[in-house]
Amino acid sequence: MTTTPQDRSRPPRESADLRAATLDAAAALFAAEGLSGLVVRRIAAAAGCSTMAVYHYFDGKQGLLEALYLEGHRRLSDAQHSWQFTDDPEADVRNTCLAYREVALAHPGYFQVMFGHQPPGIPRPSGEIRARARENYARFITVVRRWGEQHPLVTDAESAAHVLWATGHGLVMLELTGNAPRADLAARYALGVDVAMRGLQQ
Repeated sequence: MTTTPQDRSRPPRESADLRAATLDAAAALFAAEGLSGLVVRRIAAAAGCSTMAVYHYFDGKQGLLEALYLEGHRRLSDAQHSWQFTDDPEADVRNTCLAYREVALAHPGYFQVMFGHQPPGIPRPSGEIRARARENYARFITVVRRWGEQHPLVTDAESAAHVLWATGHGLVMLELTGNAPRADLAARYALGVDVAMRGLQQ
């Protein structure tokens, strides 16, 4: 592969910043156009880097998608973890659910890679990569379990966590796809979480 004059004239950037900018550019293109948007030259142009940088950090579309998957779950984990394991388990559950929406709206491209339909011809992320998502979800179950120890639930923690995640995920997907009614969607989302939490309590 050859570089262009524009590629050679770009000033060097810190590796971590360059990799992050490349991922963000790829996520934005994926959110707007799906898999067809993941064209190396377009990603490089959007990130303000050379095509060589994209190839350096990511091994083809599969490698790029796996990196997006990992980074998305890292951002979700960081946002949710900041609200978890305080001295108020009920607030921990609610705030963790609210953080889910915040991450989805702030990073829709990452969210679609993490939870959207798997594009045809692209293998699912490896088991090692998917383990990051399972770790994050397992921590959410632990948060729900702590809440249940303080306020008995009508079901086990695993089932309660699934109900809460499904409620939040459904509302977020309607919002991201433009299928939600015109309303204060933040308030609607919070209402959905509150109603689900009340329904899970004995």
